Parts: sequence; C-alpha cells; structure tokens
Amino acid sequence: MTSSVETSPRRVLVTGAGSGIGRAVALAFIEQGDQVLGWDLQASTDLEYPVQALDIRDPQAVQQAAAGLERLDVLVNCAGIARRGHAASLAVEDWRAVIDTNLSGTFFCCQAAFAALKASGNGLIINIGSFVAHRSGPGRASYVASKAGVVALTEVLALDFAEHGIRAISVSPGYTRTAMVGKALDAGRLDEQRLLAKIPAKRLAQPEEIGRAIRALADPVFQYANGCDFVIDGGIMANGVE
Repeated sequence: MTSSVETSPRRVLVTGAGSGIGRAVALAFIEQGDQVLGWDLQASTDLEYPVQALDIRDPQAVQQAAAGLERLDVLVNCAGIARRGHAASLAVEDWRAVIDTNLSGTFFCCQAAFAALKASGNGLIINIGSFVAHRSGPGRASYVASKAGVVALTEVLALDFAEHGIRAISVSPGYTRTAMVGKALDAGRLDEQRLLAKIPAKRLAQPEEIGRAIRALADPVFQYANGCDFVIDGGIMANGVE
C-alpha cells in the first residue's frame, strides 16, 4: 500500500542541534530536503541551518520560542547532558541539572510544540533516550533516571496526543562517538577497550549513523509506530552494561 503522506519538504525542529547527535539529526533531515530549525544553548549562524539560543529548562522561554511555529511536522528532542557520581554523594545541583535538561526540558518542548505539531495533521515527536534506560550502570543515577523517564514519558505522549494526529516514539542509542563521550573517554570516566569488549559490533556508533537512523524512523513507512522505543546500540544491551 502506498502512503499518501508527503515525506519532503517537512518542517523539523531539533533540540541540542549545535553538536553531537542533534547536529547529525539536523544534517540527516537536510540531506533529505527538509527544512530544519535548531534550538541549543548557544545560537549559531555558521551551520547549514539556523540555531536559536534557548535554554529548554525554562518553560516560559520554550513556550515563547514555540509560539512562532505555525506548523511543525517533526520534533526531535536531542538536547541532553550527563553528570556522573556515586548515588550516595551525587551533588544536588548535578542531579537537578541532568533531570531538568534531559527529562523536564524534553517535556517542556513537547508541550510547547503541541499546537504546531497538531497543525501539521501528522506530527511526530522523536525523543532521544538511551540504552541505559533499560540496562543501568553504577554512578549514573541522574542520567539513567532521566533517560528512563524520557522513554516512559514518550509512551504517555503517544496516548495523550494520538487523538490530535500526533505520534511519539523514542530512540535509545548506545555509546556514540560524540564530544560528550569523547571527553569521558579522555578523562578516564569511560574505558574504550572495556566498552568494545561489551559491544558485539566492536565499535562505537558514529553520530551520523544515529542521525540517519532517526531520520529513517520519521519516514511514513513507520507511521503505525507509536509509543515505542527503538534501541540502536550495536548489541550492547543484549550483552550487559559496563
């Protein structure tokens, strides 16, 4: 059966679009001819798409930014941070920073973009979780809690928004060679050789392949997918977490 849904050009909003997976997602949609707007902590005019400065932890600022969106076909919530520490001694500010950015920020963006997604008649939310939402590890209380929350939140959004023609799915990548992961490797917080021993694919993902996978999931061929999480982790979840 052939879908009647147009695939391009669509209006796509990507949070965390200035770097990492967010930038890879933005470029993947641009490759397909879509119109991309980015939100990030810092504005940028040097990229292939406009990036507006926005702190997604601020619900009022997010509402104001979204008010200028007349129609939105795809929202991809990539903005996220990580702070590690033993659960007994994790600083309150580190806990709040991660939860406020990864979980609350994702919710604020979904809520603020609701009207624009509804106006498209076939809106799609893609929230970025993590494989650690399903397979935890030590020293990651805030990050694991935030990403598990994103996966669970996505299920609720799928239920609440379905009657308005909006779907919501999540994507949970494995270890990806972003700047954030690179810093953790350089600082010794992650051991690449130990990771590779756990990853059946024997490598870390590249941001570009995660970005293109996310774009592929936005294709109309997946329009029956709703409220589900797609794990793209090189097989590490089947082999445990280091």
